[in-house]
Amino acid sequence: MQSFNEGAFRSKVSKAVAQVRTILDNSRSPQIAEDVSHAYDDKYLLADYLTNTTIASQLNALEFLGLNTQTLSTLRGWAQNRSVTLRLKAEETCTFLREVTREEESKDTHVTEWNVGITRKSKIVTKITEWFWKFEVSYELFAYKGSDIETMVKLVGRTGSLELKTTSDATPYPKSVVRPSIDLNLTWFLNQINDSGKMTFQIDRKKKTCHTPRRNAQIEKALTSASEFFQFAEKVRSYFHSHVYSFRSHLPQDQVFDLSSLNDSSLFIPVVPFFEDPSGRSKKKSKGVVVSGVLPVDFLNPFLDEQRRSVEEKFTELVKTFAKDDKSHKLHTIVEAKLTVISLHLKSISEAFSWGIDYIETMLRNQLIAAIGKVVGPVDFSNYLKFHNRKLFKQQYQPKAFCYAIRRPDHYPEGTLAIEAQQSDGTLQEPIFTTVSVSQATRPMQFSLDASTKVSFYGERYLHGWVNHQFSGQTGSSIQLVARARQFSSFILMVGTIASKDLFQPKYAIIIQNKDDLRLPLLMETIPTPKEFKDAIESLSPEQQRFAKAFRGMQLASTLFGVCVIQIKPQLEKLLKIPNDSLTKEIRLTQDLLSLFIEYQIPSDLLSYDGPADASVQTKVDTVKSYVVNMQEMIASSKKEELEQAKMEAALRLAEQDRILQEERNRARQKSVKMKESKRVAAPMRRKAAPQMARSMAAPSAPMPMRSMAAPPPRMSAPAPSMAAPPRMSAPAPVPAPPRPSPSPAPAPVPAPAPAPTPTLAPESPEIQPPAGTEVITPESLDDDIDYTTIPTELESKYEEFDEDSALRPTIIKPGNSWSKKFQKTLLSKPESTSLGTGEQGTEKNKAFDLLDALSRSGSLAVDQASLHVVIAATHCFDRSLMNTVIMDNVNPIEKVERSSLIIASTIHQVHPEELLTAGQVERVTTYSPHLMEMEGRQEEEAEGEGETKAIEDSKEHHHHHSHHSSKKKKKDKVKVKA
Repeated sequence: MQSFNEGAFRSKVSKAVAQVRTILDNSRSPQIAEDVSHAYDDKYLLADYLTNTTIASQLNALEFLGLNTQTLSTLRGWAQNRSVTLRLKAEETCTFLREVTREEESKDTHVTEWNVGITRKSKIVTKITEWFWKFEVSYELFAYKGSDIETMVKLVGRTGSLELKTTSDATPYPKSVVRPSIDLNLTWFLNQINDSGKMTFQIDRKKKTCHTPRRNAQIEKALTSASEFFQFAEKVRSYFHSHVYSFRSHLPQDQVFDLSSLNDSSLFIPVVPFFEDPSGRSKKKSKGVVVSGVLPVDFLNPFLDEQRRSVEEKFTELVKTFAKDDKSHKLHTIVEAKLTVISLHLKSISEAFSWGIDYIETMLRNQLIAAIGKVVGPVDFSNYLKFHNRKLFKQQYQPKAFCYAIRRPDHYPEGTLAIEAQQSDGTLQEPIFTTVSVSQATRPMQFSLDASTKVSFYGERYLHGWVNHQFSGQTGSSIQLVARARQFSSFILMVGTIASKDLFQPKYAIIIQNKDDLRLPLLMETIPTPKEFKDAIESLSPEQQRFAKAFRGMQLASTLFGVCVIQIKPQLEKLLKIPNDSLTKEIRLTQDLLSLFIEYQIPSDLLSYDGPADASVQTKVDTVKSYVVNMQEMIASSKKEELEQAKMEAALRLAEQDRILQEERNRARQKSVKMKESKRVAAPMRRKAAPQMARSMAAPSAPMPMRSMAAPPPRMSAPAPSMAAPPRMSAPAPVPAPPRPSPSPAPAPVPAPAPAPTPTLAPESPEIQPPAGTEVITPESLDDDIDYTTIPTELESKYEEFDEDSALRPTIIKPGNSWSKKFQKTLLSKPESTSLGTGEQGTEKNKAFDLLDALSRSGSLAVDQASLHVVIAATHCFDRSLMNTVIMDNVNPIEKVERSSLIIASTIHQVHPEELLTAGQVERVTTYSPHLMEMEGRQEEEAEGEGETKAIEDSKEHHHHHSHHSSKKKKKDKVKVKA
């Protein structure tokens, strides 16, 4: 069956309107449903009307195939407790009849003439042997109960045959073929007809599965039945066209028929979605059922009568073309023609019903689009939620944009940190909105630089809850973490997860400074909802369940996405033992310090202030400056010495290359002179020895000694002094040695530790101290802090209890592999862009960790100015697109996402959902999310349980007081020993 085609559907409706005008009185004016003002309930009534009309039309069609009142009653009785099947069974046979041999003269005559005037005429006679076969088709259309075919009720069937002629003795078709049965389940169809023969279909709107006039269990069954009718009719039509009418070529010329006459184009289809202007008529009740004033129920009988009339008229036309069933056993008769046309008509009825029901849903869609003015997508939905949340939540609980300035109190920001969303419609990026709870750290958290170094940090703690939405797998946006630094500002950015209550586990780290703009794409991975997880492991073995639960525990822990920002300047001041804000205006000093720590990894002890504690701020800063200058001079001196050394090595290397080259040239020159002298001495000897060589060729003689030929002349026995040895190039060095640097400007290699005055400050203890103004936490109060690792489990239980649709999925956020970074090499240079792959990310992490190692003195110095953002996300997943969710599922996604937001917000703020709402929203939320608003009773029960637990602990407090005091004393002694 073809999917809904609105253009083709409207064309068929226009044709039906023209036919209806000839059926009804002139006073009646039915119109397509969308053109008549009506209520939403009228659409349900229209769906009922279309379904009942379809059943009645199908019943009319089956009556033309032999179904009568008595047979219908029998089939309805069977359908009460058993299934009823309509089956077409067909069989084909091909048997040999006879063999005929005949002679056939050719049409050409051959004439032969002789000279004597005699002529002779002759023709070619061909002997032809032909074989005749009987092709027989037997079919039967019947209904039976359950699987008992013996109790069948026959509707129609016959046997027809055709004589085939071949020129070989091979069987033209198989001797016997039993075609697969073509079945149609009539059970649902028969159960919609009552004893009086009326249709009783009606949508049950009270069931939860009933969403819209199109989306409900009853209509789905009706559509399934219509689809089965369509497929059955198509298979029947295809059988007759492929296996019966394909033998038309074997018919005598006077029996050949036009196959195109087998169509249903002239048959009236009563299934049309018509409404009629009520003209003041109101809705009335018929046996307790409300009948709409716009639904023309009184059109049904005239429409069915017109259907029967058009079918009978078509059959009258076919009788003129096809032979009657007169016991002649012809293969092609009016019976087969009726079966074919009714099959086509059943297909058209089923398609008209399916398209009519889909039209109701299309009408809803068009009306919704007309009301809003556009097709709403995920981006529009995101924009609306911002507006909606401002009305829903109280001021203190409203979601806030994830965009934070990195700053100290009363200071200009060092930069910004944001999570921004890029919408698919190409609009400007905007921060996402999260429910956030802010607190000040009262105890440190830690992160590891390596296996032996842990750094503690205090500062602000932000707990964010973010509800994302997804329609048909599409979110409509992509998010990224954005970190920007201002000019002459810097901070360290770390990204990772929360491993435990006191441990932040950074996976990435980078230094952001001097107008850097870093963008990290964030990938979102959803995991199954609690209900989906429980349903999936329900039938697993205990071992498999334990494995799945352990793995899910890791997945839930991974939903704690953490971002930590550490400000560098305050930590530098703490590290160098200079007062706060000392480096605020010392831009050059700050840059030099970072360079020394990052590039040269200078120990902080060589740069820290170690003078009197009561010295002025300027004195302390100047002292640090002098240490920095001395260190830079030492580095510069070392660079200069390395440069001079490199120059000297280069000069020596060039001189050695020149010496080797000169030696090679001298050896080549000496070899050339020796060869010339050898040739000059050997020439006269060859001339003198020529006669003797001629005689030796005539008579062999003893060979001449080669010594006499090779002996050099006396003057060659001792070479000339100039050729005795090559000149020595290394002795007189051609390049003078570079001058050594003057000793007067040489800086001290170390910042003069000997003459330094004895510091009056007490030596700093390596014990980590909280920042100034922070409450000191005792062991008894450590359990009052937030343990972020318990939040995913708490949310998991709330999702399971209050997420009625099981649509809220925990979401894991993790950075992508490719980052982008904009930077300026110098103050006045143009911005440049670069990509950071995994290799570059590792390099940046090493730089950041090296700086953190210096700033924290390898973990012995806590970081005061830091901020930790913990983001826990969930995605509300809708199976369909936004418009289809509203139209097909009849679901308001605003209320669904609203409930999800309240679940997460109540967990983040640890308050009852009602406390989050403004006064005007409480009643509405209670109406549409009553189960969520019942959370208070359960919270009170949990609070009572916690109160009992606290009472038991208080009773034991006196007993354990001494042991707590001893443990604190031991801890203090342990720290002293470590120091």
